[in-house]
Parts: sequence; structure tokens; C-alpha cells
Amino acid sequence: MDKTVQEADALTKILQTLFARLPVSVEIKGRSYPAKVVGIKDGLYILAAIPGKSSGEKTRILFLTHNNHFFHGVFTVTQRNPNNGLELLRVQAVKVTEAKRTQGRVDLEGGSGDPILLSNIINQLHLRRSLGFVDKGVEAILQRHAKKMQETYPDSVVYFSDRMDNRLRIMYNFEQSIFVTNRLEKNTGGAGSNFVPIEEYLKLLALNKIESRFISEISVLIRYKNYTPLGYVQVLSEKSLDTEDYNKITLFAAAISRDVIAAGFFQESKEMCQVEDISRSGLGFFHPQSIFFSRSFAVGEILLFDLQLNKELRGTYRAVIRNITNTDKMFRVGCQFFNLNTREEEILNQFVDARLGPGEGAQAPEADLAETPESLELPNSEPTESISEEIPDMGMEAGEELPG
Repeated sequence: MDKTVQEADALTKILQTLFARLPVSVEIKGRSYPAKVVGIKDGLYILAAIPGKSSGEKTRILFLTHNNHFFHGVFTVTQRNPNNGLELLRVQAVKVTEAKRTQGRVDLEGGSGDPILLSNIINQLHLRRSLGFVDKGVEAILQRHAKKMQETYPDSVVYFSDRMDNRLRIMYNFEQSIFVTNRLEKNTGGAGSNFVPIEEYLKLLALNKIESRFISEISVLIRYKNYTPLGYVQVLSEKSLDTEDYNKITLFAAAISRDVIAAGFFQESKEMCQVEDISRSGLGFFHPQSIFFSRSFAVGEILLFDLQLNKELRGTYRAVIRNITNTDKMFRVGCQFFNLNTREEEILNQFVDARLGPGEGAQAPEADLAETPESLELPNSEPTESISEEIPDMGMEAGEELPG
């Protein structure tokens, strides 16, 4: 039976346990796109990064899948920041239905041609935890790059840690680098909408002060294969840094990531796994039983992996495990993609378009709230008092670390 949840206590529980922790999508003009929940405020408000340019929408439809259930949330847009795509959304209701596959899949079982292979699998949580046990080999890599950087930028540091400091957290939440040309010029000192807004940067400086002689900063994330943040490269300057400096620093960050991964520090699966089926939203693949499998694979865990679609199309993808089935010889793992970067999404769409047709399977799942009862509770939920309509300030702090 379908359920529509409107009680404050139950809605707060859904936001905290599901929307803040699992991959979330947003419906825009009939199509689904990945959204990112940055934080929760007062139980019923979420701060979310919405892709694309806003058309002045007053309502947002956000949805996710969990434990074979589809959660379809209706949110009111209460505040919007056009510079970074962040919106403060107040939940109105969440409809819960049985999850059904709505997208066309490319079935590869028994198909002709080369198989699709999935390799270098790693559990994202384990990847972050491993940063707390950096060995001497990785330390040597970091020191070598830090020394080389300081030849060009004397006031530079390399931050590489399992703990998010305030600088790493703000870049992670905005999914943008810091590029401030002159922090003393509050209106013009930022480098544009593709970077952390200067007003947010100034809030950061209130918590983490820098020497007064520095007016310019560039900080770039060090990422695992363009996804999970491992740390950052920071450069401070007494003079304004420019685009050429940003490009150089970005190359430094990419080189650190590449060398650390090549050193074998991160424990990736050595298996070459064959994909059974694939769509724009996810895939299923087979993996043999092993110690690595037992430690890394569980429903709800997030995986990063390399995907070889054909001889030309290859990329690194991120997906959450939705189901695991024990077959006669191996385990079948069903995954849902989320928050793919632009390049990987284009590669995936190119492949699926060629097999199913342009745009096939790209529509957001349907869930009509208008036809459901006005108030149904989740199991074990209790009605609570009515909710205040006072809108909180958007300057919220993120809660626990979200999947990255």
C-alpha cells in the first residue's frame, strides 16, 4: 500500500536517515538529475545543491530508492543562492511506494561483442578511512610534491587526511575550489560562480584566520579519480593570483592523486568483473566470493570503480549497492549510479544511446502525490505538534559527513 507521510516527526526521520545519507535525484522538466544534500536545518529544511540554472521554481521534487521502496519528496523552495545553485527546501510530504524499475536497460547476458568489464573496485568509506594510516611511501610522495610546489609558491601546503578541516569541508560541500583574487574586495575579490563564493570564504576566515599580509588564495581538492576528496593543495599570496596560477595548482593536485593511487596505497579489488546489464541509472555485475568482497560489499555501501564499456569508452564511476544476490558460482551486485561527473555521464549516455536510442530511459520515476491519502504515518511514527513556518538562515552548518 502506498503511503504519504506528512507528520513532522516522521518527515524529520526520513530526511535525517535517508535524504542526508543516500544518493538523491531531483526532477527537472520531467527528467532526473543528481542532487546533493549539503545539510539539514531544524529537522524539516534541507540545503541542497541543484544542478543547472534555476527557472524560478517554487517547488522541487526529490527522490531516492532504499530497501526496495521509492521515496518521492515534495519540497518548497524557501531560499535560493543563484551563485552556487544551493537552495533551502522545506519538506511538505513524502510518498513511499514499492520501487519498480522504470528505465530501459541494456541486457548483456548472451549478447554478442566484447563484454563490459568493471575493475579496480573500492569501497568509498574504506578509502576515506585508509587516509588515517598513511604509510612512509605516501608521506614521501606528499613531501616530494610539497617541496616542488614551494619552489614556485613558497606559501603553500598539502593537506592529506582522513579528517575534514573547515577548508576541506566547505570545498566538499560546494564541490568547488577556492579562488579568491583579493579577500579585501568583498564584491569583486572572488573569481566567479565556479568557485566557493567569497562571502562563504570570509566566513571560513572568521574560523580559520590567515596572516594579514595574504590577500589571495587558491585551494584545489586532491581527489581520488575525480571523486572522493583526499585533501587539498593550498596556496596563499600577498599579491593577486590569476588563472594561470589556478591551472598550475590544479595540475599539482592531480599529480599528487595520480602518484598516490599508482603507489598502490588504496586497496582496490583485483577482479575483472563482468557486467550483466546496464542503464543510465545503474548496472548489475558479478563478483566472486573473497575476503575483499565480504569486507567491502553490503547493501547501502558506496563503490568506486573503473568501467570499460568498449574499446573507446572508459571511465571511473560511483554507485551505491542496492541489492546482492547469491548465484550458483558468484554474487550478483546491483548498483545505482549517483553524482557522476560530466565526463562519465556523457560516456554512459553515449553508450546507452547507441543501444537503446537517444534519451531512452532518462525520465524521472513517476509518483503522483495528488491521488494519495492526505495523511498516513510511517511504522512506529508518532504525530507531533504543528511546524513553525519561520524560515531559518541559509548559513547552516553541515551535519555528519555525507558520501563524497
